[in-house]
Amino acid sequence: MQSAIAAIEVRSGSFLADRYAAFIAGRTRQAEREGARLRELILREPYATALRQRSPALYQLIAGAAADTFREPNFRARSRSSSPTLTALSGYLKELKAQIKVRHRRDYLSITPKLEDIALVNRRIQRFGVPLYYLQVFFDKAYGIPFREILELTANPDNEDVVFSVERDVKNQGKTTIKVNVQVGREVLSRIDGPEHRSAVKELDRGRLLFYVTFQGGRGYLDAAVFAQEIANALP
Repeated sequence: MQSAIAAIEVRSGSFLADRYAAFIAGRTRQAEREGARLRELILREPYATALRQRSPALYQLIAGAAADTFREPNFRARSRSSSPTLTALSGYLKELKAQIKVRHRRDYLSITPKLEDIALVNRRIQRFGVPLYYLQVFFDKAYGIPFREILELTANPDNEDVVFSVERDVKNQGKTTIKVNVQVGREVLSRIDGPEHRSAVKELDRGRLLFYVTFQGGRGYLDAAVFAQEIANALP
């Protein structure tokens, strides 16, 4: 008789989720401030006139943008040095493009199913009739999401580069990986007490010394209401 009502795939991440979120928020604010400063410089004379003459479309793009809407990273910032004005303008445009690229970096921690695993996991679910959840554990929090929701999210192209991205993961042999924003999932562990850790040494038979780290203790605090609701959803 089958007794399992759900399966959990656990992934670990080497971040503090709250610290990461604070860092990203600060980086974004800094990029916005610097972008606004550069935009103001570019729209001053004589740079505004030089830009209108050289690239009217780019001038309109910059003139009509605000700090929270200027996210177009693909304009060409050509180097021009035929005059001091054009030299300075080229430098400002390059700096502006660099700040826009900062805004386009993936700014969320992710739950990371590999593309090659999607079909395998789906077949396993169909075979055993047991829903599967991905659980992404960080050093201070853990987030869970049902596998079916990952399929639903990734099936909608409007969600790409918004709540998920598809990347070749250099840390995982270049395998194509789906990276889903953890905030789409549920925060099932809202707090984690880290374990104590200390170094240790083991002497092998041939006299070789092996140094390593041991862990003791640690505790996660489960959000019982979220967990119970997910289990209830999994029941037939």
